Amino acid sequence: MNATRRRRARRIILARRFFVRTLGVRFLVALVLSALVWVVWTLEQNPNIQDLIDDDIQVDDVNLGPSLVLASQIQPVRVTVGGPRENLRRLTVRDFSARVNLAGIGSGVHQLPVEVAVADAAMEVVRVTPETVTVQIDPFEIRAFEVTARLESAPAVGFSADLNNVVSSPASIQVSGGASDIEEVASVVANLSLEGATSDVSTQALLLPTDRSGNEVQNVRLDPQTAQVRVPITRITSRKRVPVLAELTGSVAPGFFVRDIGVVPTTVEISGQPEDIERISAVSTVPLDIDGARGDVEGNVGFDSPVGVRVVSDEPTAVIVVVVEPLADTSTILAAVVVINAEPNLIVAVSQPSVQVVVGGSVEALEALRAGDVVAELDIANLSPGRHQLRPVITVPPGIEITQVTPPVLAVELQLDTSVAPAPQGQALIGPGGAVATPPRKVINQVRSRRTLRWLSGGAGFG
Repeated sequence: MNATRRRRARRIILARRFFVRTLGVRFLVALVLSALVWVVWTLEQNPNIQDLIDDDIQVDDVNLGPSLVLASQIQPVRVTVGGPRENLRRLTVRDFSARVNLAGIGSGVHQLPVEVAVADAAMEVVRVTPETVTVQIDPFEIRAFEVTARLESAPAVGFSADLNNVVSSPASIQVSGGASDIEEVASVVANLSLEGATSDVSTQALLLPTDRSGNEVQNVRLDPQTAQVRVPITRITSRKRVPVLAELTGSVAPGFFVRDIGVVPTTVEISGQPEDIERISAVSTVPLDIDGARGDVEGNVGFDSPVGVRVVSDEPTAVIVVVVEPLADTSTILAAVVVINAEPNLIVAVSQPSVQVVVGGSVEALEALRAGDVVAELDIANLSPGRHQLRPVITVPPGIEITQVTPPVLAVELQLDTSVAPAPQGQALIGPGGAVATPPRKVINQVRSRRTLRWLSGGAGFG
């Protein structure tokens, strides 16, 4: 029994020696050789190389402190990596992450290192270019701005946008960002298209933060980013100052005459379309009634504004003072209206062919006076086409005084007509009251040789 066990143990020992000393060593050697062959083959097929990644890698910030913001974009970097060639070929920018750690960094400009990691464990980051980047950190700031309208296209011709009275809802916009960026913001602008507009425009507009040069400021945030903007549209008007003409109606009592006429204000400012303003040379008052007056007459009257023109005055009325005095010897004569210095291409229409002139003087001088001795001249030199209010210049013989002219102002309408030849001297002028014969040049020259007096409204008297 014991012998059998000894033989069995001997066989086991011999078998173990065989495997350990012979087969075991051979197996281990084979395994090592196989691994070496695999490594050599792998290195030959997929060798380790180094290469620069062609694309930029964006750098992110981490651990930025509270109430701080980045005042500028962080410069991107490029990396050189090493590792198996096949692994390197499969790499993209998405396999990299680059960051700067801002923990404990306050406001200011800092030069900080860039940390780059690669997703493939077989790859190694060899070099980062640049190794450090400039980071500017600003305190976080919020500032309110009103909305300013900026036109991309203008309203219709004859209209303008009143950009000083733009209404925005909400009235103010919150602009937030770094202190240095907020400092660049000069206004919050709404770009508007008003093409063809003839009335107020209300629209939802996108808002932009701009600097003093009108360029958009980056790295700031608007809250809200849009606003309801209303822009008033008004007609374009012009202004100019013109004299005030006092208008009278009626006649003073027999034996009296108007010595002087005063009006306050003497001039007013008018506004309207440029083409309407151009044709207005004076503004008349509403007529003041002096019928039957035997003494001075004073009254407040309104302005007779021409069509399309508005009188701009702090006072809605004018004060007219008419000085009325008694006459010793007077005579009333109808004086023909004569137009002088007319351009050849103008058609002239006068409101009436004659004016009533009350003259005074000695009985002998008045008895010798004839209708042809008194002429009312209208000088239209340098007047443009349109409607004008003119005071006639009355010529009388020596020894005769002018006491009253009715009406004191005549309306003259000038029109261009190139197809009509200029009227020769002596040709009749056609007015609303009928034909008025123009005196021959000889008569006019004789009249001009006499003393000429002008009836002045608001003047110091006669001269």
